[in-house]
Amino acid sequence: MKQLFKYMSQPRNFFEEGFIRLSQLSALNDPFEAAFCQKSLDELVEHFDYSESWDPEFGQLSYSKYVKIRMNNIGVISFSENKENLLMWAHYANEHKGLVAGILYLEQSSIFENLFKATSYISSTMGRQWSLFNGIPKPVSYRKGMRYRNDKFDYDYSNIISEGADRILYEIFLQKSDEWIYEQEHRVILRLEQADRVSIPSLDLIENQQTLEKLTKSQFLFFDSKKYTIDLYKIEDEFERLFLAMQLAKLSPNPEVFYFMKLSSSAINNCLIGLNSPLTKADVSGKHARKTGYLDIWKARKNLDYYSIEFEEL
Repeated sequence: MKQLFKYMSQPRNFFEEGFIRLSQLSALNDPFEAAFCQKSLDELVEHFDYSESWDPEFGQLSYSKYVKIRMNNIGVISFSENKENLLMWAHYANEHKGLVAGILYLEQSSIFENLFKATSYISSTMGRQWSLFNGIPKPVSYRKGMRYRNDKFDYDYSNIISEGADRILYEIFLQKSDEWIYEQEHRVILRLEQADRVSIPSLDLIENQQTLEKLTKSQFLFFDSKKYTIDLYKIEDEFERLFLAMQLAKLSPNPEVFYFMKLSSSAINNCLIGLNSPLTKADVSGKHARKTGYLDIWKARKNLDYYSIEFEEL
């Protein structure tokens, strides 16, 4: 079993419904996200059996071209190995007024309730069995040089024919500058088309008329006075869901569009309330997190001798 932690400013509907944000590139806080050395990648690709990869929409593309086009179709969920990092409590948990959720999972298992896998129809991989977008957290590597600059021959690409350019697309989101090493980050990397829920500020953002008509007549669209929410996970027909998901993924350059995944209730095992947080045990005792029968809840407090925090169970 592997234990990770998610820093949050507020619980929202995390414990009650199990939803966690899947952040697109435009919503990430590091302008170097998904950066890679194109020259070195092109040199690496020269050693592959095929120098191009297939995209269902654009046809044959070079690996670097595929990555640049599709990086806006990627979503990231970030976790940390460390629940006691004072910088992260300050930056990501609203100055210790927020919380940290504990995520426990089998190392080769998805952390989601029902991961949508039909995206193999729109990816460069040869079938679902080769998809890297499997809902399993992977550790981030930290380097001075961008991906492929100094390490292009450090990895095994023997299955690149089956994995396609999605292999490259996936791994560029798993490397960051070594200045971020204090975060001890693990990430789930998914296609945005796999999102279970999408929240948009206005239906006017949807340009495809067929999509708009389907949505307005559907049972999985609702409005809460500020935003429209589309529950894709309620759509049973996978091709209908995929068509709609593809249209919604195109909205990712707008950071006001939110994508969410629904966690398995068994993956949520504890909650750590910040030392300056007004949250109570009742605020985080949501029904989804309690489905499995256990949810440990702790409150942070200052250590009186060192610059550190401790936790006491509520």
